[in-house]
Parts: sequence; structure tokens; C-alpha cells
Amino acid sequence: MAKRKIVSWEQKKKRYGYFFTLPFIIGAIFFIVSPMISSISYSFSSLQVTTTGYELDFVGIKNFRHLLAVDPTYRKVLLNSLVDMVCNVPIAIIFSFFIASILNTKFKGRTIFRGIFFIPVFMASGIYRQLENVDQLTQMMSNESAASAGSISASFVNFLTEMNLSADIIDLLVGAVDRISTIVAMSAIPIIIFLSAFQSISPSIFEASYIEGASKWEVFWKISFPMVSSQILVCVIYTIIDSFTSSSNIMINLVHTTSFNEFNFGLGAAMIWIYLIAIAAIVAIVYSCINKYIFYYD
Repeated sequence: MAKRKIVSWEQKKKRYGYFFTLPFIIGAIFFIVSPMISSISYSFSSLQVTTTGYELDFVGIKNFRHLLAVDPTYRKVLLNSLVDMVCNVPIAIIFSFFIASILNTKFKGRTIFRGIFFIPVFMASGIYRQLENVDQLTQMMSNESAASAGSISASFVNFLTEMNLSADIIDLLVGAVDRISTIVAMSAIPIIIFLSAFQSISPSIFEASYIEGASKWEVFWKISFPMVSSQILVCVIYTIIDSFTSSSNIMINLVHTTSFNEFNFGLGAAMIWIYLIAIAAIVAIVYSCINKYIFYYD
């Protein structure tokens, strides 16, 4: 009688992982890989829409050369997207970590505040945006909010000018104020990730540290922070990708205009592939820099 093969717990976990990710893998093959291949072919071609469909004329790297060496608008928009990411991501991560650490403590109304910080996820959803476009009352409120924000921004600039601050410092401070709504919207998911990481730490570790005489400051920096450091990496990468792919990103709007308003699908595909390569390079650099300082708690 043949011996039954013993399967270790690690092998079982891997099999369960493959099983639960199988729907995503199948969906990626049918709904992501095929459009990506088509997009690559478009980027090296000139696409002409005809009455019977479309025609592709192979032009090689002409589209890429035009974007990187001729078109100044694309390079400026790409640089602005990178600058926005560099400014927004660190602030969003620090803000998310700070709010999650507060929400992890016990106080009255904690559940309500947790829900409030998740509201931006619903506000950014496609359904809400569609309702916002057809709701005249919402549009009127948005116009009033924009006018109010504009007046506040002008008053803030006048106040800083009266303090005899340099133009560079004023631009920096005004830009930080203008980014508040963007930062809050970007922080919703990282707050949840950080909060779950804080709650996954065993209370016995904190009890042992307090018995040994550690202060709350020492517990935070020597226990809490290192043990959620792996989630910091996750949140940083998520926030970078979210910043680059947000519907409010100027690059996404430029690609959409070029492809669907000007019907230049070949140039639009080349735009998005250069953008994708830049995102992949930045994510790889950030991962290699942060991963060496990550503490993995088993």
C-alpha cells in the first residue's frame, strides 16, 4: 500500500492562496492581457478610424519619439504628475499613519470617526461622479464651494504677502493648502490598512513592555512602528499608484483627450506606455529603498 504524501502547512497555505487568487488570474488573462497587447500594437502604429472599423499603419517608434523629443506638452504634464506624486504621497502616508494611530485608541465615537475618514472612497466612486454630473443642485453647491475656496486662497496669499515672505515660500504654502482635499481622499484606504496593522499586534507585547518600565513613546517607536513597517511599504506603493491613476490626474485627462476627443489612438497608447514605464520604475526604486528597513513579524 502506497504511503500517503504528507503535505506541510506551508504548502497548504500556498495552495489556498492560488485557489483564492484564481478568479483574478483568469480575469486578468481575459480582460487585461488582451487589451494590453492591443495597446502595444496601437502605440507603434497610426490608427485610422474608417466606416468599416479601423486601419493600423505601422510607424515604429515615431509616436514615442514625437512625445519625448517634439511634444513639449506631454513632457510638462509628465513632470507635473511626478511632482504631484512626490508632494502628495509622503504627506498622505504621514497623515494616514497619524490618524490610524489615533483611531486605534479607545474613545467615545471612535466608530463614527472611522466611518468619516472612509467617506472619500465613496465620494470618489464612479456612481457618485455620475450622479454629480446630472444633479444640478450638486453642481451649484460645487460652484459655490469653488468660489468660496478661491476667496479663501486669495485671502491666504494676501496674508502671506503682508508677512514679506518670498514668492517660493508662498507658492509652497498655498500648494500645501490646496492639496488638503486631495490628501484626505488619498488617505482613506491607507488609514484602514494602518489601523488593521495596529490591531493585529498582540496586546501581550505591550503588557510586557509596560511591565519592564517602557514609556508610551518608547513603545510606539520600538514596538508599534517597527511591527507595522511592512504595511508602510504597502501603503506607499498603493498611494503612488493611486496618485498616478486618479481620474483627477492631468496625465489621465491628457491621454483621454488625445485618444477619444482627437481620435489619435496611436499617440494616446504611446503616452500611456511611457507613463506606465515611469510608474513601474518609480515603484521599483521606492520598493528597493524601503524594503531593506522593513521588519516582518511572524
